[in-house]
Amino acid sequence: MNIWQQFMRMLGQRTGSQHPRHPKRNPPRRGGGSRRCFPGRSLGRTTFHRLRRLFNGVTKPRLMRGTLVCWHGTQSVANARSICRDGFMAGGGNALGDGIYLANDLATAKSYAGSAGVYVKCLVKLGRTCVWGAPMQARYAAWCQRHGVQQDNSAMTAFLLRNGYNTIQNGNVIVVLSPGYRNPTAWKRKSRLIRVLSVHRASNDARIKV
Repeated sequence: MNIWQQFMRMLGQRTGSQHPRHPKRNPPRRGGGSRRCFPGRSLGRTTFHRLRRLFNGVTKPRLMRGTLVCWHGTQSVANARSICRDGFMAGGGNALGDGIYLANDLATAKSYAGSAGVYVKCLVKLGRTCVWGAPMQARYAAWCQRHGVQQDNSAMTAFLLRNGYNTIQNGNVIVVLSPGYRNPTAWKRKSRLIRVLSVHRASNDARIKV
């Protein structure tokens, strides 16, 4: 018996003791037995189905929308100065494809910056966001097979951009999709989806001018 079945059994015992079955509302069926009352009537249907998905391990990921404050950790002030002046460099060969990697959690950005680094506070327009999962992986594999493309990180970025996505979300990491280049330093540019707000030291969160 799994957790959901135990919960249903406990709920049935509780509702059975507190809410006795009314003969007019729950008339007996033909051939014996009685009509089964909806167990989540006292909880509400929405809450009931959310609990069912939770106990079964099928939780829907929270999709972020609109504008979001994110942080980008870097290991030197010179890098932050270059970001403010020339824009971000699209990282390539990463797990979520090519693009500009940010975090909606400050602790994650600080872990990339290190104790001697800095983090850049940004305002990100998410646009159309993709939450990567098994269905999207299946679509991606079919797209690569149809176009004769090898499955790698750059191909993932091309697949998402061609399907109208602007960003990809995986936990606390937000990636603003951008094609990767062989010489990414020469292709630094300011993204229309990212606006730099401030730069801070990772050690004491002090704001600095760059």
